[in-house]
Amino acid sequence: MKKIKTILISIVLLVALVFGQGEIPELRVRIAATVVDYIEMTTISDIDVGTVIPSEDILRLDPRTDQGAGIIKVHGRENASILVTFSGQVEMVNLAGNTTLTVTYAVSGNQDNDQSGSELFTINPNTITLNNYGEYYMWIGCEFSLLNLVSGQYDGDFAIEVDYN
Repeated sequence: MKKIKTILISIVLLVALVFGQGEIPELRVRIAATVVDYIEMTTISDIDVGTVIPSEDILRLDPRTDQGAGIIKVHGRENASILVTFSGQVEMVNLAGNTTLTVTYAVSGNQDNDQSGSELFTINPNTITLNNYGEYYMWIGCEFSLLNLVSGQYDGDFAIEVDYN
């Protein structure tokens, strides 16, 4: 009898454990993400026109040949097509006297760090292709008149934007 009670109690407990729990709660979460390719631009060197003296000349800094050209390295996805847009002309303002200086910019580029082999951007915006390492080099040149130039520091914003096609 004692054995039957023990077996009965064991069966009742087992049944209670199996059926007494009910449904196990379940939670489902859907996760979605959009991965955006990165593009990084690094300024290797700023434009350096040297010392400027007012005259009747026009200062020209060729992005393909002059050592004072600015250099920007673009890094992104290998062999990707990139759209480059830049400020063609910028009004620079003399911080001391509020006189202006109109600067026209020119850009050339190459998949390799080879300025003399770079090609001048003849359209703006321009489509370029990154190399097998995801790199592209751009040289920035400029041109402005030295006529009636007022000495002092000039400030203005040259903007360059890159985006995947």
